[in-house]
Amino acid sequence: MAMALAGRARAAGRLAVFAVGSWLVVARAIRTVLAPFPQRWRVEGPHVSRWARLGARCLGIRVRRRGEPPVPGSLVVANHQTYADVVTLGGLFPSVFAARHDMRRWPLFGALAASGATIFIDRERKRAGARGIEKVQQALAAGATVIGFPEGTSTDGRDLLPFRSGLFHAAVAAGAPVVPAAIRYREIDGAPIAEADREVVAWYRGEPFLHHLMRFASHSSVLAEVELGTPIAGPHAGRRELAAAAEAALRGMLGLPPRAAAPAAGDEAVELEVGR
Repeated sequence: MAMALAGRARAAGRLAVFAVGSWLVVARAIRTVLAPFPQRWRVEGPHVSRWARLGARCLGIRVRRRGEPPVPGSLVVANHQTYADVVTLGGLFPSVFAARHDMRRWPLFGALAASGATIFIDRERKRAGARGIEKVQQALAAGATVIGFPEGTSTDGRDLLPFRSGLFHAAVAAGAPVVPAAIRYREIDGAPIAEADREVVAWYRGEPFLHHLMRFASHSSVLAEVELGTPIAGPHAGRRELAAAAEAALRGMLGLPPRAAAPAAGDEAVELEVGR
């Protein structure tokens, strides 16, 4: 009970610091609001990275990077287990996120995302989704590095879902390099993550966001490893081919076997690319 109370107190204190610090970062970045689009996304990148590093510290995440940071104007695509992926990956280099539109409703994360440093993609309305993909293309062409999670939702991390191809259309149109990024959570409280600990990190069962966030933040430390792979340089043949190549590269980085057959999904002109 004492440990549980200590953990709850730790989580509450950390999240309070995160909330206050997040809005201080936004206040510091307020002048970027005056920057015109699409250049604004490039200008926002350093502030997003600063916010992500703050978030990682407040959640007790220590990030170990392998591989070289992407060049400006890259599309970075990663596997997706949890909302913590945002601060784990986003703190490593200036970037903005492409995110599903309902991220606006997330406590802490949503308000900051809606402040202007995130490109929202609406999967429920095809025309709105197409506009979101077009904005990603414009951001890449302007030299902003964009992070997306093309599985479309978070998982338990045991496998990789088939990549949706809509986001890759932006990279094809912009001629942007695509960088696969493998995110692994290695330790909790100094001990290797066991099967029983998977749900402490991964958010995929529909658990209420704040409940999971409090549980995550109650732990003293989490060690994460991010491996940045070899860029897939343009020009690209097409979005489906590019999505397949990026997925194959990431599966290899994660030590997963090649997918047995090409997925049937992904035929719509625009699809949701970023999950929870």
